[in-house]
Amino acid sequence: MNEKLNYADDSAKIKKMVFASLFAALIAVGAFIKIPTFLGVPITLQTFFVLLAAVILGKNWGTVSIIVYLIVGFVGFPVFAGGNSGFSILFGPTGGYLYSFILVVFLVGWMSNLVRKKTPAVLFGIAAFGSILILLIGSIHLSFSSGISLLTAFEGGFLPFFPGDMLKSVMVGLVAPAFIKKVNFGDF
Repeated sequence: MNEKLNYADDSAKIKKMVFASLFAALIAVGAFIKIPTFLGVPITLQTFFVLLAAVILGKNWGTVSIIVYLIVGFVGFPVFAGGNSGFSILFGPTGGYLYSFILVVFLVGWMSNLVRKKTPAVLFGIAAFGSILILLIGSIHLSFSSGISLLTAFEGGFLPFFPGDMLKSVMVGLVAPAFIKKVNFGDF
């Protein structure tokens, strides 16, 4: 009986690792789907997959997926927006958006873990909160890294992205419940 329980635990751990790795890869793919903007901050699908990882995988495994993604980029694989890589990217205009992913996925994943009924409306709200936090942290970093005022950074690093990020949050709310039900993550 005890061996049967260990196999089930091992199977669940493997499933969690596979999905954390899958989301790290999806975030990398999302970085290549981009629309250039001024101030050097492109519109990408990264944040869609970041938020999807958070609401589906929860705070622990969602955070693992982000850390894997960031490490892959820091060691030199071109997985950041525009095919960029390396640790120095953290000090450029998009650095704040990248490092905000860790905090946001942890908080959004934590909120998702608390919610028992993962309805589209609830998950949209959680994802929208995460989107706003990513944009705020990214804009503040943009101001400091580019030597521009906070207002200019907000106008260039928050406002143009807000409508698209709300649309991505709607999509997270619509996609995540079906995905969670289909895959049956249980207490991820």
